[in-house]
Amino acid sequence: MADNLTPSQFAAQKQKNRQNDLQNLLMATLLEARGEGEEGMFAVARSIHNRKNLIQTGQVLPSTFMPNSKNKKPTYTDIITYKDQYAVYDGDKNVFKRQKSPITQEDVDTGIRAIQIALNDERAKQYIQDKRLDPRAYDAVNFRAKGAKFDASQQTEKFVVGNHVFNLSGSPFADKYKNK
Repeated sequence: MADNLTPSQFAAQKQKNRQNDLQNLLMATLLEARGEGEEGMFAVARSIHNRKNLIQTGQVLPSTFMPNSKNKKPTYTDIITYKDQYAVYDGDKNVFKRQKSPITQEDVDTGIRAIQIALNDERAKQYIQDKRLDPRAYDAVNFRAKGAKFDASQQTEKFVVGNHVFNLSGSPFADKYKNK
């Protein structure tokens, strides 16, 4: 056991770490897409979830989404806080950036619902179908603000949800959407 923890202490620490990880996923989702409603928040959370899962299952190298990283078991926090990956996180200060308007309880409730759907593959598929979202939202791994400057590395299977352009650059699933 780590640091001579008892089994119950270890379990409690693991649960606390998991809650913190989900809290960071919620914060990133809210700050990136709270003005876009549940659909925008869903798409952001799903893309972060996809990055984590693709690395953890060995389908892509950690460096695909975290340059120079060798972390094969990243958490959502690792994905979100990796240098220069998300505009809402200040890696130099190790904090989420302050926003002009406060996060409301309604934002939080909507974000939690969006994340619960995004992290469940079957619910995510059904949600995409029910909301008539682009089917590529299921496998998206990247997004940029609509007004972001051109980045040649972010051009594979692009589509828009809310104020973001999502894509499948770096995803092993990009080819399944070609010619559709």
